[in-house]
Amino acid sequence: MAKAPLNESAFDSAEYKRAEKQFRLVEKDLPEDALIAVAREVVRRLAFRMPRNAQKAGFPTKAEIERLCDALLSSDNRAADRVILEARQDGAAVEQIYLGYVAAAARRLGDLWDADKITFVDVTLACGKLFRIIRGLRHVIAPSIIENRAEHPAMFALVPGETHTLGIEIATDIFRRNGWDIDMMIGMDHETILDKAELRNYRAIVLVANSDVLIARLTRLVLALRISHPLAMIVVAGNILDHHPDIETLVGADDVIKDIEGAVERLKDVVELPAN
Repeated sequence: MAKAPLNESAFDSAEYKRAEKQFRLVEKDLPEDALIAVAREVVRRLAFRMPRNAQKAGFPTKAEIERLCDALLSSDNRAADRVILEARQDGAAVEQIYLGYVAAAARRLGDLWDADKITFVDVTLACGKLFRIIRGLRHVIAPSIIENRAEHPAMFALVPGETHTLGIEIATDIFRRNGWDIDMMIGMDHETILDKAELRNYRAIVLVANSDVLIARLTRLVLALRISHPLAMIVVAGNILDHHPDIETLVGADDVIKDIEGAVERLKDVVELPAN
Protein backbone atom coordinates (compact mmCIF):
# COMPACT_ATOMS: atom_id res chain seq x y z
CA MET A 1 0.00 0.00 0.00
CA ALA A 2 1.30 3.47 -0.84
CA LYS A 3 2.90 5.36 2.00
CA ALA A 4 1.53 8.70 3.16
CA PRO A 5 3.97 9.94 5.80
CA LEU A 6 2.75 12.57 8.21
CA ASN A 7 4.36 15.99 8.13
CA GLU A 8 3.72 19.36 9.75
CA SER A 9 1.04 20.24 7.22
CA ALA A 10 -0.92 17.12 8.16
CA PHE A 11 -0.36 17.04 11.92
CA ASP A 12 -0.81 20.08 14.13
CA SER A 13 1.47 19.29 17.06
CA ALA A 14 0.71 22.61 18.80
CA GLU A 15 -3.03 21.95 18.80
CA TYR A 16 -2.42 18.38 19.93
CA LYS A 17 -0.50 19.67 22.96
CA ARG A 18 -3.19 22.26 23.71
CA ALA A 19 -5.87 19.57 23.72
CA GLU A 20 -3.78 17.38 25.99
CA LYS A 21 -3.21 20.24 28.44
CA GLN A 22 -6.91 21.12 28.40
CA PHE A 23 -8.05 17.61 29.30
CA ARG A 24 -5.59 17.45 32.18
CA LEU A 25 -7.03 20.68 33.55
CA VAL A 26 -10.60 19.53 32.99
CA GLU A 27 -9.92 16.30 34.91
CA LYS A 28 -8.44 18.33 37.75
CA ASP A 29 -10.92 21.21 38.01
CA LEU A 30 -14.37 19.93 37.05
CA PRO A 31 -16.56 17.99 39.51
CA GLU A 32 -17.27 14.34 38.74
CA ASP A 33 -20.76 14.87 37.27
CA ALA A 34 -19.45 17.56 34.93
CA LEU A 35 -16.53 15.36 33.92
CA ILE A 36 -18.93 12.51 33.11
CA ALA A 37 -20.99 14.89 30.95
CA VAL A 38 -17.86 16.00 29.08
CA ALA A 39 -16.77 12.40 28.47
CA ARG A 40 -20.21 11.43 27.18
CA GLU A 41 -20.22 14.47 24.92
CA VAL A 42 -16.94 13.54 23.27
CA VAL A 43 -17.94 9.88 22.89
CA ARG A 44 -21.32 10.73 21.39
CA ARG A 45 -20.10 13.45 19.02
CA LEU A 46 -17.31 11.27 17.68
CA ALA A 47 -19.27 8.02 17.61
CA PHE A 48 -22.07 9.21 15.39
CA ARG A 49 -19.96 10.77 12.69
CA MET A 50 -20.71 7.54 10.80
CA PRO A 51 -23.92 5.48 10.90
CA ARG A 52 -23.53 2.48 13.19
CA ASN A 53 -24.19 -0.01 10.39
CA ALA A 54 -22.17 1.70 7.67
CA GLN A 55 -20.04 -0.64 5.59
CA LYS A 56 -17.25 0.87 3.53
CA ALA A 57 -14.37 -0.83 1.79
CA GLY A 58 -11.00 -0.29 3.36
CA PHE A 59 -12.31 0.62 6.80
CA PRO A 60 -10.56 -0.92 9.82
CA THR A 61 -11.51 -4.40 10.95
CA LYS A 62 -13.00 -5.23 14.32
CA ALA A 63 -9.59 -6.45 15.47
CA GLU A 64 -8.00 -3.15 14.49
CA ILE A 65 -10.64 -1.21 16.43
CA GLU A 66 -10.09 -3.44 19.46
CA ARG A 67 -6.37 -2.72 19.19
CA LEU A 68 -7.05 1.02 19.15
CA CYS A 69 -9.42 0.77 22.14
CA ASP A 70 -6.84 -1.27 24.05
CA ALA A 71 -4.30 1.44 23.30
CA LEU A 72 -6.69 4.19 24.42
CA LEU A 73 -7.33 2.38 27.70
CA SER A 74 -3.69 1.48 28.35
CA SER A 75 -1.30 3.28 30.67
CA ASP A 76 0.91 4.09 27.69
CA ASN A 77 -0.05 7.68 26.96
CA ARG A 78 1.14 7.52 23.34
CA ALA A 79 -0.03 4.02 22.35
CA ALA A 80 -3.17 5.24 20.58
CA ASP A 81 -1.19 7.89 18.73
CA ARG A 82 1.04 5.19 17.28
CA VAL A 83 -1.95 3.15 16.08
CA ILE A 84 -3.41 6.16 14.25
CA LEU A 85 -0.08 7.33 12.84
CA GLU A 86 0.73 3.84 11.60
CA ALA A 87 -2.63 3.65 9.82
CA ARG A 88 -2.04 7.06 8.28
CA GLN A 89 1.48 6.15 7.18
CA ASP A 90 0.15 2.96 5.62
CA GLY A 91 -2.05 5.08 3.40
CA ALA A 92 -5.35 5.14 5.29
CA ALA A 93 -7.59 7.84 3.86
CA VAL A 94 -9.07 10.61 5.97
CA GLU A 95 -12.46 8.90 6.00
CA GLN A 96 -10.85 5.72 7.29
CA ILE A 97 -9.06 7.56 10.11
CA TYR A 98 -11.93 9.74 11.25
CA LEU A 99 -15.04 7.81 10.35
CA GLY A 100 -13.45 4.40 10.73
CA TYR A 101 -10.91 4.34 13.52
CA VAL A 102 -12.01 7.32 15.65
CA ALA A 103 -15.78 6.97 15.32
CA ALA A 104 -15.73 3.20 15.73
CA ALA A 105 -13.46 3.42 18.78
CA ALA A 106 -15.74 6.03 20.35
CA ARG A 107 -18.77 3.78 19.80
CA ARG A 108 -16.91 0.83 21.29
CA LEU A 109 -15.88 2.85 24.35
CA GLY A 110 -19.49 3.97 24.78
CA ASP A 111 -20.74 0.39 24.61
CA LEU A 112 -18.15 -0.77 27.16
CA TRP A 113 -19.08 2.11 29.46
CA ASP A 114 -22.80 1.40 29.20
CA ALA A 115 -22.11 -2.26 29.99
CA ASP A 116 -20.06 -1.25 33.08
CA LYS A 117 -16.98 -2.98 31.67
CA ILE A 118 -14.93 0.19 32.05
CA THR A 119 -15.22 3.11 34.45
CA PHE A 120 -15.90 6.74 33.65
CA VAL A 121 -12.28 7.44 34.64
CA ASP A 122 -11.17 5.00 31.92
CA VAL A 123 -13.48 6.66 29.41
CA THR A 124 -12.37 10.16 30.34
CA LEU A 125 -8.71 9.29 29.83
CA ALA A 126 -9.52 7.56 26.52
CA CYS A 127 -11.65 10.49 25.36
CA GLY A 128 -8.82 12.89 26.09
CA LYS A 129 -6.53 10.80 23.89
CA LEU A 130 -9.07 10.62 21.06
CA PHE A 131 -9.80 14.34 21.28
CA ARG A 132 -6.15 15.37 21.06
CA ILE A 133 -5.69 13.07 18.04
CA ILE A 134 -8.52 14.70 16.09
CA ARG A 135 -7.25 18.14 17.08
CA GLY A 136 -3.79 17.20 15.85
CA LEU A 137 -5.31 16.06 12.55
CA ARG A 138 -7.83 18.89 12.33
CA HIS A 139 -6.58 20.23 9.01
CA VAL A 140 -6.70 16.77 7.50
CA ILE A 141 -10.20 15.91 8.67
CA ALA A 142 -11.78 19.38 8.38
CA PRO A 143 -12.74 19.17 4.67
CA SER A 144 -14.83 16.03 5.23
CA ILE A 145 -16.60 17.62 8.22
CA ILE A 146 -17.45 21.02 6.75
CA GLU A 147 -18.13 19.80 3.23
CA ASN A 148 -21.14 21.51 1.61
CA ARG A 149 -21.49 24.04 4.43
CA ALA A 150 -21.81 27.70 3.52
CA GLU A 151 -18.94 29.88 4.72
CA HIS A 152 -20.08 32.36 7.37
CA PRO A 153 -18.13 34.94 9.41
CA ALA A 154 -19.32 34.39 12.95
CA MET A 155 -21.83 33.02 15.44
CA PHE A 156 -22.57 34.58 18.84
CA ALA A 157 -24.27 32.29 21.35
CA LEU A 158 -25.31 32.45 24.98
CA VAL A 159 -24.13 29.40 26.88
CA PRO A 160 -27.21 27.33 27.85
CA GLY A 161 -28.52 28.52 31.19
CA GLU A 162 -27.27 32.09 30.78
CA THR A 163 -30.14 34.57 31.12
CA HIS A 164 -28.44 37.94 30.69
CA THR A 165 -29.03 38.85 27.05
CA LEU A 166 -28.29 42.57 26.92
CA GLY A 167 -24.54 42.23 26.42
CA ILE A 168 -24.74 39.79 23.52
CA GLU A 169 -27.51 41.81 21.88
CA ILE A 170 -25.44 45.00 22.06
CA ALA A 171 -22.34 43.22 20.79
CA THR A 172 -24.23 41.63 17.90
CA ASP A 173 -25.69 45.00 16.92
CA ILE A 174 -22.23 46.62 17.00
CA PHE A 175 -20.72 43.92 14.83
CA ARG A 176 -23.61 44.02 12.37
CA ARG A 177 -23.28 47.80 12.04
CA ASN A 178 -19.62 47.22 11.24
CA GLY A 179 -20.57 44.98 8.35
CA TRP A 180 -20.39 41.55 10.00
CA ASP A 181 -23.08 39.00 9.14
CA ILE A 182 -23.63 37.52 12.62
CA ASP A 183 -25.81 34.59 13.64
CA MET A 184 -27.06 35.20 17.19
CA MET A 185 -28.32 32.32 19.35
CA ILE A 186 -30.13 33.22 22.56
CA GLY A 187 -32.18 31.01 24.88
CA MET A 188 -31.24 27.79 23.11
CA ASP A 189 -30.26 24.53 24.73
CA HIS A 190 -27.03 22.64 24.02
CA GLU A 191 -28.43 20.41 21.27
CA THR A 192 -30.21 23.24 19.45
CA ILE A 193 -27.06 25.38 19.33
CA LEU A 194 -25.07 22.49 17.88
CA ASP A 195 -27.77 21.52 15.38
CA LYS A 196 -28.00 25.09 14.07
CA ALA A 197 -24.24 25.55 14.11
CA GLU A 198 -23.72 22.54 11.85
CA LEU A 199 -25.61 24.27 9.05
CA ARG A 200 -22.70 26.65 8.45
CA ASN A 201 -18.92 26.80 8.51
CA TYR A 202 -18.05 29.63 10.90
CA ARG A 203 -14.72 31.39 10.95
CA ALA A 204 -15.35 32.54 14.53
CA ILE A 205 -17.67 31.40 17.33
CA VAL A 206 -18.17 33.66 20.35
CA LEU A 207 -19.66 32.05 23.46
CA VAL A 208 -20.98 34.34 26.17
CA ALA A 209 -21.37 33.42 29.84
CA ASN A 210 -21.55 35.54 32.96
CA SER A 211 -22.22 33.14 35.80
CA ASP A 212 -19.43 31.06 37.31
CA VAL A 213 -21.79 28.08 37.61
CA LEU A 214 -21.81 27.76 33.81
CA ILE A 215 -18.17 26.70 33.48
CA ALA A 216 -19.02 23.02 32.98
CA ARG A 217 -21.66 23.78 30.33
CA LEU A 218 -19.26 26.13 28.57
CA THR A 219 -16.53 23.48 28.54
CA ARG A 220 -18.89 20.85 27.15
CA LEU A 221 -20.13 23.23 24.44
CA VAL A 222 -16.61 24.18 23.34
CA LEU A 223 -15.57 20.51 23.08
CA ALA A 224 -18.62 19.71 20.95
CA LEU A 225 -18.01 22.70 18.68
CA ARG A 226 -14.35 21.70 18.30
CA ILE A 227 -15.53 18.41 16.82
CA SER A 228 -18.11 19.92 14.46
CA HIS A 229 -16.07 23.04 13.58
CA PRO A 230 -12.40 21.95 13.68
CA LEU A 231 -11.01 25.14 12.12
CA ALA A 232 -13.21 27.78 13.76
CA MET A 233 -11.70 30.26 16.18
CA ILE A 234 -13.62 29.90 19.45
CA VAL A 235 -13.74 32.95 21.71
CA VAL A 236 -15.19 33.33 25.21
CA ALA A 237 -16.77 36.55 26.45
CA GLY A 238 -18.73 37.71 29.49
CA ASN A 239 -18.25 38.17 33.21
CA ILE A 240 -17.18 34.54 33.61
CA LEU A 241 -13.71 35.77 32.62
CA ASP A 242 -13.48 37.56 35.97
CA HIS A 243 -13.77 34.26 37.84
CA HIS A 244 -11.47 32.12 35.68
CA PRO A 245 -8.23 33.77 34.56
CA ASP A 246 -7.15 30.46 32.96
CA ILE A 247 -10.46 29.94 31.15
CA GLU A 248 -8.88 29.70 27.69
CA THR A 249 -6.92 26.62 28.71
CA LEU A 250 -9.71 25.05 30.78
CA VAL A 251 -12.44 25.22 28.14
CA GLY A 252 -10.12 25.02 25.12
CA ALA A 253 -10.88 28.44 23.64
CA ASP A 254 -8.59 30.35 21.29
CA ASP A 255 -9.08 33.75 22.85
CA VAL A 256 -11.25 35.94 25.08
CA ILE A 257 -12.98 39.28 24.64
CA LYS A 258 -13.09 41.15 27.93
CA ASP A 259 -15.22 44.13 26.97
CA ILE A 260 -17.34 45.48 24.15
CA GLU A 261 -15.05 48.45 23.56
CA GLY A 262 -12.61 47.43 20.89
CA ALA A 263 -14.30 44.03 20.46
CA VAL A 264 -14.74 44.41 16.70
CA GLU A 265 -11.05 45.02 16.09
CA ARG A 266 -10.10 42.29 18.56
CA LEU A 267 -12.26 39.68 16.86
CA LYS A 268 -10.86 40.71 13.49
CA ASP A 269 -7.40 40.05 14.91
CA VAL A 270 -8.53 36.65 16.22
CA VAL A 271 -10.07 35.55 12.94
CA GLU A 272 -7.07 36.69 10.95
CA LEU A 273 -4.57 34.80 13.14
CA PRO A 274 -2.75 32.00 11.28
CA ALA A 275 -4.48 28.64 11.77
CA ASN A 276 -1.44 27.27 13.63
